Amino acid sequence: MEDQGKNTTFAVVESLSGWWELAGVDSAVHDITANLLARDTVDASPAMPTLTNTEKKQAELPVAPAIIWPNDIATLRVMVANGAPLPGNAYAPIRFPPIGPDSCDVMVISDLPNILDSYDMHMSSIATLFHRMLAAIGIETAQCYCTWLATSMPSTGEVPEKDLPDLAAFMLHQIKLIRPKSLVILGSAASKALLGDELMHSRAELRCVHEDGLNLPTLVTFHPRTLIARPAMKKQAWRDLQIFAKEVVQCA
Repeated sequence: MEDQGKNTTFAVVESLSGWWELAGVDSAVHDITANLLARDTVDASPAMPTLTNTEKKQAELPVAPAIIWPNDIATLRVMVANGAPLPGNAYAPIRFPPIGPDSCDVMVISDLPNILDSYDMHMSSIATLFHRMLAAIGIETAQCYCTWLATSMPSTGEVPEKDLPDLAAFMLHQIKLIRPKSLVILGSAASKALLGDELMHSRAELRCVHEDGLNLPTLVTFHPRTLIARPAMKKQAWRDLQIFAKEVVQCA
């Protein structure tokens, strides 16, 4: 009988100990006494600091790298080629710096660097048509400063619309460095970025870009890749080019 009582007592104690362990109690005795039956118990543990919603959002945002935009075109080309965190330079690991002389009469702005000569057959055909378009009105592309909103090629093949304000600001910075006499804008994305309007609303007449004291007569026309995809639009593009030739090139 005595052994049976001991076994029963041991089982009760073991059961209670197991319950306390499951409840998350590490020890049976604490340095600070507490009245567990009191209605208004006070938690003596130090309060953890809490973040406001604004602070949480700020903590989640990546820190933008601080970088000073270059003050000359030679430095700009080097920074683009080396992958500096400039607008439009992080879409892909291969970068395409602007080409052409640092001082020129005509500055050409595209959305993408696909007006460059390339081993890629599609890009080569775009570049060939681009050269012919300007040659038809007496402009040699080698004498133009040719640049693009995106100095690296986005995987979608299009410039993200949300990036247009930053890309436009950096393009205006290039305009201030080059200080050309006129601009040629190719395609709708470049038109929206620099003129705030769609291509079809911006073309068919000369526009003007005002920047840093410059008043630049500006031609907006179809991108060569659009003309390759839709040859019927070449007549409209030819009219645009003739306007530019008559009012800008011949008056230079």
